Amino acid sequence: MPATAELIGATLALLGLGILTLCSVRSITRRPPPPVAADADR
Repeated sequence: MPATAELIGATLALLGLGILTLCSVRSITRRPPPPVAADADR
């Protein structure tokens, strides 16, 4: 396998992992706070 193909594959793999990480972080931060934290605001 040529080195350029390996570089392209590695770049695409890192890009895919970055996108998955971004989606995971966004979904985690979108979760509603637990009831205990919501009661503390009152």
